[in-house]
Amino acid sequence: MLAPARPEIRYTGGPRYTFTGFEDPVGSGVNQIKAGQAVPLKWRITTTDGTPVTDIASVRLSTRGTWCGQGWTADQPEEKLTGDSGLQNLGDGYYQINWKVPDNYAGSCKTLRLELGEDTYRTAEFAITG
Repeated sequence: MLAPARPEIRYTGGPRYTFTGFEDPVGSGVNQIKAGQAVPLKWRITTTDGTPVTDIASVRLSTRGTWCGQGWTADQPEEKLTGDSGLQNLGDGYYQINWKVPDNYAGSCKTLRLELGEDTYRTAEFAITG
């Protein structure tokens, strides 16, 4: 007897999931934040038929510099998370991870990329003050 199928996060054939987010306090457009701050990144992910994905094991955060008149800092291939919490599975397809904004990002703008292991990424824009 085969085990019941469950949603997978690894898929290369095109969109298979519906991502809803980012939720407050991160919005669309450019988010104003302070260097050194912890930013909660919240989202929900479901299959295309609306079934919650409840088994994400890990995520990857990276940033890329973007010009917004404030300055420029180096790209980070992998970002640091705040505390020991790591990826929090809040249930029903809701997740949260806390991004620790490096102090040296003050005076720059960044595009944060969230990768869930499905060969795509979600982005949020940030203008970072000192």
